[in-house]
Order: sequence, then C-alpha cells, then structure tokens
Amino acid sequence: MRVGVAVAVACRVLGVSESGYYEWRGRPLSARALVDASLSTQIVEIHAMSRGTYGVPRVHAELRLGRGVHCGRKRVARLMRAARLHG
Repeated sequence: MRVGVAVAVACRVLGVSESGYYEWRGRPLSARALVDASLSTQIVEIHAMSRGTYGVPRVHAELRLGRGVHCGRKRVARLMRAARLHG
C-alpha cells in the first residue's frame, strides 16, 4: 500500500500541470547543486577532521586558505545547516 498524495491531486492543489511536474522531476541537477554537493562533501571532511569542533568561521577559513576553494561564509553556513553540522 502506497502512502502519500496522488500526483494529480498534488498538482491540482499546487496549481501546476502534471506534465510540468514530470518534466521538473526528470531534469538533471543544476550547476549550483553540483557545486554545493562537492562543497558539502569537503565541509563534512573538514568538520570530521576537527572532531566536530569547527564551526562556520573555521570551516570557511579551511576551505579558503587551506584548500583554495572560493566560496562565501553564508554558503558554508547554509550547507552546514543542511548537513546538521555545528561546532
């Protein structure tokens, strides 16, 4: 037995077409999503290397200075939040 909402019902409630939903679902990841996935992997490595003590500022510094990765502090914060990591 499947649990959830039928696609037709969800599309009607959200005001989108079913064909639009299926087109969206089949799209490849965007360039930003691919870079975010790569950054997330590095962030998890850095956080684990620090035994969970590094927060956003230190992880950001390690990315920029230690690994030469150009990214913003707020982006690191967003990705750490999504991965449920904190110092």
